[in-house]
Amino acid sequence: MKKIKLLVLGKSNVGKSSLINYLTNSHISLVSNKVHATRVSTFHEFKLNDYHIQIIDTPGISIADNNLLAQAMKSNAIKHITNCDLIILLSQPQKTYEYEQRLLDEILLSNKPFIVCINKIDQDPDKKLCQTIHKQLSISTYLSISIKENLGMDVLMNNMLNKIENISDVSGFKMSNKNNLNIIQELIRESLINRTNKEIPYESAIRIVTYNKQKNIDQIKAEIIVTKDSHKKIIIGKNGNMIKTIGTKARMNIESLINKKINLSLFVLVKENWKNNPELLKDFGYID
Repeated sequence: MKKIKLLVLGKSNVGKSSLINYLTNSHISLVSNKVHATRVSTFHEFKLNDYHIQIIDTPGISIADNNLLAQAMKSNAIKHITNCDLIILLSQPQKTYEYEQRLLDEILLSNKPFIVCINKIDQDPDKKLCQTIHKQLSISTYLSISIKENLGMDVLMNNMLNKIENISDVSGFKMSNKNNLNIIQELIRESLINRTNKEIPYESAIRIVTYNKQKNIDQIKAEIIVTKDSHKKIIIGKNGNMIKTIGTKARMNIESLINKKINLSLFVLVKENWKNNPELLKDFGYID
C-alpha cells in the first residue's frame, strides 16, 4: 500500500484540526474557536482508497516572533514542508491573503504538489471576501469548502486522489514514540482552553508527567502550567469544580483515542515567563 505524508498548513483557527478530524473520522485533533490553540505538530493516519495517509497537524504560524514559544511553533510547522508528499494550504474568507501568499512562496520553493482550500464558505454566501483571492494569490485554482457544513468535501477528496496518483517518489514516514503523548497533551489543552477565557488559554501549557499503562486502567498524571497565581485559582475553581470539569472532558476524549479506561490526575503549577524558558519548552515538547 502506497504511503503518503500529507501536511496541513494555515493560520490559527482556519479549521486545520477540524479537517483532520473529518478525514480520520474521529476526534483526535484539538479543536477550539480560540486562536493559537494547537501547540505541537501531531501525526494521524487514515486510508483513502488504496493509499495509507499520514497527516501532519501543525500549529498555527501566523503569530509574531515575540517569544521562544512563538518561534518554536513556527519552526515546528515550517520544517515539515520539505519532508512531505502533498500539502493542503487551508484558509478562510478574509479581506487579505498576504499571509497565505508568504506560505505559498515557501510551498512553491519546495516543489511539492499542493491544494489551496478556502474553508468556512458558508460564512461568505455572496463570495465577497473570496473575490480577491485570484488577485492576491499566485494560483489559478482553489477549492471552496465548509468542513462544518460538509460542503465541497467530495471535491477535495477527489483532488487529493488525483494529486496522490501523480506522486512517484514518496518520502516515507515513521510514527514518533511521543506522538500519542503529544495528542493526549493537546486533548487536555483543548478541554482547558474551551472552558477558560481571556489570556488563560494563551498563557497555559500542559506537561505529561507520567503515563503508567496498567491492565485495566491506565494512570496519567499531567501538569497545567500557568504564569500567574490568579490563573491557577481560576483553573482550579471554587471547591475544585473547574479542574474537575476540565479533567472529566479530557479523560473522555483520551479514552476515546486509546480505547481504554484511564485515571487522569491534573495539577496546576505557576511558572512565570515559561514561554521564554528553553528547558521548559523542550520538556513540553515545543522544542526538539
